[in-house]
Formats: sequence, structure tokens, C-alpha cells
Amino acid sequence: MVNAIDQAFQKRRRTLLMTHVVAGYPSLAGSAELVVAMAAAGADMVEIQIPFSDPLADGPTIMAANQVALKNGTRPEDVFCMVEELKSHVKSPLLLMTYANIPFRLGWHKFASSCKRCGAAGAIVPDLPYDEKGNGLRSAMRRRGLHFIEVVSPGISSARLAVITAGASGFLYLTLRIGVTGAVPGLENRGTHFLEQLKSFCRLPLATGFGISTFAHLAALKDKSDALVIGSRLIDLHREQGTAAVVRFVGECRSRLETV
Repeated sequence: MVNAIDQAFQKRRRTLLMTHVVAGYPSLAGSAELVVAMAAAGADMVEIQIPFSDPLADGPTIMAANQVALKNGTRPEDVFCMVEELKSHVKSPLLLMTYANIPFRLGWHKFASSCKRCGAAGAIVPDLPYDEKGNGLRSAMRRRGLHFIEVVSPGISSARLAVITAGASGFLYLTLRIGVTGAVPGLENRGTHFLEQLKSFCRLPLATGFGISTFAHLAALKDKSDALVIGSRLIDLHREQGTAAVVRFVGECRSRLETV
């Protein structure tokens, strides 16, 4: 069976839109409703974060959402069950995102089996080391037909980048800056230059994130990247204005990505 991520990129006629939610924020049911609403509004893929107490790659917005989710008692098994339920309502590929401590505690094979059982198309674990220990999770995912999405940032050495891209699958997640997630007014030249360089030799589709928050960002990046990822901006919108504002923003993003 072809992985849903591969199908999404194979069928694409424009830059794809990937959105991000934290499971359990504002509640478990509320986050599930957000996934359904985002997909209906035009999100091509949705990244669902299993909350963790120390999300090192995340800025204040997503960190606060993780804290709310944990206070709500959200456990990894709750998230797997939520994704399994969502698969009957959402056609867009769903990916799980978390930090290495969670799959390590569960065990690589149990985590990968849970991803497979719930219907996730892959997983993103940004702090998983690229070494023998971390490769146990990568191989467990691959054996189940799931993608383990690698994350690369500006400043990575050419040697390390070559090793990572050689073993990557699904797509490569490029961060536009070194640091943490979060909406920013402008894009760093270093990140956009790295994207252009990576595009020239990477065999996989590229998804670009970390700081994308405005329509101007979409216009600047849509011809350079195969997918764009928006997270913090959507959580900020939800906190300030509610689900309807998120739906409007996602719909407008989708519309602008379809504009030549």
C-alpha cells in the first residue's frame, strides 16, 4: 500500500499546506475538532503533536499549548486513539510529532506499532539522534510502511546532511532558522538560501517551517518549497479569536497557494 504522504506529494499541483496542532489543546476533543476543521478548510496534511513537558524545539506559543495539554491529562495513548478516530473523518494524511523521550519510554517498536495501528502516515521526532540508538526507531517505522521525517536546519554540515538525506523518506522538514518555532514578522535570508541550495540536490520533497505566519511568507516561499508548515500562528489565532478564525486563515492560505 502506498503511504498517504507519498500520495499527497505525487498528486500535488501546487505547494502543499501542512498545519500543526497540539493534541489536548485546548482539550482533547477541541484539538480533534481543530484537525477536522483545518482539513476541511484546505490543509493537505496535519501534524499532531503528542504533548511533552520539555519541547525543546518549540517556542512560547507551542510550549504553552503543551503545558495546557499536559494539565488536561493528555497521554500518548489518548493521542493514538484520537488519531484512529480522526481517520474516519479526515482524508488528509496525519503525522504524529513528539520528542524522543516519549517513544523511548514506550519502546521503539511499540511506538511504531501504535502509529501504524492508529493510521498515522509517519512521525517527526526532531531531537532523535542520528545514531545507532535513534536508528532503531527509524527502522521500526520503515518496517511498518511509515515515514520517519528527518528535520534539518541551516548550518548543518555537508557531510551530516548527506548522511541524513540518503536515509530519509517521505519528505525532508527544513527549518528556516536555528532555534525554536514561533511566528515572526520576517524570514531570515540564511534560511531561504539554505532552502534554495537543498532543493537543487535533495531527491525528496521539502517541507519548510519555523516562523511561517503571514501571507507574505507564503508568497515568498511557495515557488521554492514543496510544502509549507504553519503551527504557532494557528495556535495564536485560536487563543485570540477561536476556531472560526483558524478556519478562515487556513482557507485563505490554501487559496493563495493555488494562485499562480
